[in-house]
Amino acid sequence: MNFYRFFVANWQILLFAILLTLFSGFGQTFLLSLYIPSFIETLKISHTYYSTIYSSATLLSGISIIFAGKQIDKLPLKTFTFATIIGITTANIVAGFSFNPISLFIAIYLLRFFGQGMLSHTAMTAMGRFFNKARGKALSVAYLGFPIAEGLFPIIFVFLIAAVGWRYSFFISAISILIILLPITHVLLKKFSKKKVVEDFIEEKEPQEIQSKTSNNKAILWSTKKLLTDKRIYILAPTTFIVGFLLTALFFFQTFVAEYKGWSIEWMAVNITAYAISSFSFSILAGPLTDRFTAKRLYPIILLPMVAGLLMLTFINAPIGATLFWSFVGISAGLNPTISNAIYAEEYGTQSLGTVRSLFTFVMVGSTAAGPIVYSLLLDKGLTFTQIHYLAILIICANILTLLLLRKKKVSIN
Repeated sequence: MNFYRFFVANWQILLFAILLTLFSGFGQTFLLSLYIPSFIETLKISHTYYSTIYSSATLLSGISIIFAGKQIDKLPLKTFTFATIIGITTANIVAGFSFNPISLFIAIYLLRFFGQGMLSHTAMTAMGRFFNKARGKALSVAYLGFPIAEGLFPIIFVFLIAAVGWRYSFFISAISILIILLPITHVLLKKFSKKKVVEDFIEEKEPQEIQSKTSNNKAILWSTKKLLTDKRIYILAPTTFIVGFLLTALFFFQTFVAEYKGWSIEWMAVNITAYAISSFSFSILAGPLTDRFTAKRLYPIILLPMVAGLLMLTFINAPIGATLFWSFVGISAGLNPTISNAIYAEEYGTQSLGTVRSLFTFVMVGSTAAGPIVYSLLLDKGLTFTQIHYLAILIICANILTLLLLRKKKVSIN
């Protein structure tokens, strides 16, 4: 079954997931970074002060997700989704009414919690739970909302902020969520049933293997406390942390990196399109690859393209370096969500998938909180972007080597 037939057969739940990942863009760094000049100018705060607000609000949202995210295991999907949509709507309204650092902190916390966190958490948990043999395909289709948002939202909001101002742009965002996302998800979920899911048997042997790996854990109910005593968490988590940490930091400091390399800010921004295209393309490839080889086998390669991208950024000063850098980083960004979310279901089953994902979402959100702060501290210590990225490359390579060695010794993910 190709992607077209797969989508047609499961269009309700897949479109639901795409919409949620698309609208999660309202809480993502690539969009919120566009508001930084407006926040700093209007509220009379420094860039460092804003970075502290942003990172601390993001970290708090990650902690909150540990407790709120697992409720998807207990509540009906429709109820959980509607609560999240009302939350992201409220977040945009609060952001539009931000008049001091405290209200800005609350706004960013809500945007990050409901946008970056809960909307994407809901979409990916639903895909991991409703699909088994075609889980990789389902996750890769759901992921498509992310690069679509990355490609469209910055263009739309640059003009929107210029036209109506940053406050009204938040109000327009809230209205658009209420009149677009809320009614469409209501219609999509109204008559959806897990019994309607149609999956593809690529080869008889492989789906049975994946089925057995998942079913071994189906009887286990995972609590957060129990997960923290499981060694697999500490094997899988570093990759999740590194991806979130570096992507957020690179987006956050993209204008400063461009200046450091001697590239125009416009050129750097244009080349984010290369990131979106690369991410989009490899997210599609990740699904069939995951269903074919399993997430367990593919997990160690997620960070390899990111190493290549950082090497391009480090050693190429010509403008083409920006294109190559964003393209390779986009490959890791495209592979990561599908493979990572699939491995959670493969290793821990689907019965407590919301609890499992909420813990990994905390790791991811925590990493995005740490990215800007750590980069700022290292830059304040006198390190250059080149030196920071040398260090990042070494850490990534160490993580990849660890995963490969542990898998070879059969003590990592069994």
